[in-house]
Amino acid sequence: MHSFRRTPFVRTFQYIFGLLIVGLGVNLLFRSNLGAGAWDTVVYNLAQLVNNAFGAGTLTLGMSSFIIQTMLLLLVMIGRRKARYLFIFVPIFSISLFIDFWDLIVFQTYYPEAMALRLLFYIAGVLILIFGLVLVILTRFPAAIFDEVMLLMMTLLRSSNVFVIRLGVEFFAIGLAILLGIIGGFGLGAVNVGSVLLAILLPPALALQLHFWTPWFDAYEQT
Repeated sequence: MHSFRRTPFVRTFQYIFGLLIVGLGVNLLFRSNLGAGAWDTVVYNLAQLVNNAFGAGTLTLGMSSFIIQTMLLLLVMIGRRKARYLFIFVPIFSISLFIDFWDLIVFQTYYPEAMALRLLFYIAGVLILIFGLVLVILTRFPAAIFDEVMLLMMTLLRSSNVFVIRLGVEFFAIGLAILLGIIGGFGLGAVNVGSVLLAILLPPALALQLHFWTPWFDAYEQT
């Protein structure tokens, strides 16, 4: 297969566009009310908790995402003790900014009510989120902090079972989101059956998409 030779500029554009697409996928899942991604449920429920306590608009979804991801980054840096992980601040800041872009500027207060439309938002959100992650990963630039948390847990638990560790991390996040909802008195918040489904299906679906797109994007090409 003929590979498309990517310059650093093209890869940078791909990286930024991928993060933008991830932000869109996250927002579509939020608006479906059928269940967001595991760590995104934590982001949503934390924002809901703070806004209920201190007033609407106190904490945006993007700001909440930045707080959660930064805390996870500190955990990784404590575990790894390597300064190079500071580069992960780039995707952390970017994805937080793009989440607010889609939430506050594009969609604003729109949430679909019809079940058919909510289901469409959920399916589109899953597909778009996965494609955005693929775009980011195939640039070989710093990826999501959640992957580094999974790798850290694998090291600490001395396990090579990616699926089990990733699933454990995802369900921990869902449990944390539920706890925030209980503390805030608003129930499950962004947690729904779709959250559990996404936690189970995301890793194999992402691996499948990476297998398909890698030859096209030529991820291992030396430029």
